[in-house]
Amino acid sequence: MNPLVLVDSSYFITHQRNGIDPFEQLKDFELEYEFAINGVIWAEVLRGRSDPRLRDHYADAFSLTRLLHLTSAGWQRVANLAWELDRRGEVIPLPDIIIGVTALEHGATVLTFDRHYQKIPGLTALSDLE
Repeated sequence: MNPLVLVDSSYFITHQRNGIDPFEQLKDFELEYEFAINGVIWAEVLRGRSDPRLRDHYADAFSLTRLLHLTSAGWQRVANLAWELDRRGEVIPLPDIIIGVTALEHGATVLTFDRHYQKIPGLTALSDLE
């Protein structure tokens, strides 16, 4: 079984802004990794696509991508982690905490350009797969 990688919104958005199709980038590694998203990533990426054709491209690709969910215990972990980080003065956007906990709950690494994930204890976050 290949390692599971949760591909963060920032990966998709940054590559698209740079004129690179992120799905083409991921194809180079599809034999080595299993890629996934969660609902927050799906919504964040589609929300920002102003071109309907590009939005449809992402929607079609996401519909074929493994979708990870959180259980009630996972949501409790999100709430606890948000509270603990806030008390330490490390305020992280809630969507990033949800994505990070989703990765932790499923044993996944996060592929991201966002440095917030480095503040989540126990989470492995990478900016590239090479």
